[in-house]
Amino acid sequence: MDRLRRDDRGVSPAVTQALTIGITALLVTGLLIGGSQMVESQRERVTEEALENVGDGVARDLLRLDAFATSDLNGSVAFRATYPDRIADQTYNVEVTADASRTRVYVNATAMDRFAVVRFNNETAVCRSFASSGPMIVRYNATTDCMEVVRG
Repeated sequence: MDRLRRDDRGVSPAVTQALTIGITALLVTGLLIGGSQMVESQRERVTEEALENVGDGVARDLLRLDAFATSDLNGSVAFRATYPDRIADQTYNVEVTADASRTRVYVNATAMDRFAVVRFNNETAVCRSFASSGPMIVRYNATTDCMEVVRG
């Protein structure tokens, strides 16, 4: 009986197989975790780029409107632009505010912690305005004598 307890000849294949399965499981788990983190970081980067594109478009329309001689206008002038309803399956908001010397277009994804800010110099006054995702209108409002962004 003592001789059977000391016999370890059949242990090597079982231990090798257990170690191989364990190492393989660790490697596959590491790849899955790394891959999911990479996909998430790419999604965040794409979201930020899309928000920047929306902000750039709104700023471009505001600058184009700023080039008009608004003091000679009796009515309103407007540019309508179509933007996506959702970015990375999230809605977003556009807020336009005027600082002392610059105008700021702030675009943020509502459910994600991602945003883009575009700043530019302009001559025509800007009213603080807000629009949610989708088509937007950048207009000069002669009644309030300022440029604004509204959902359109």
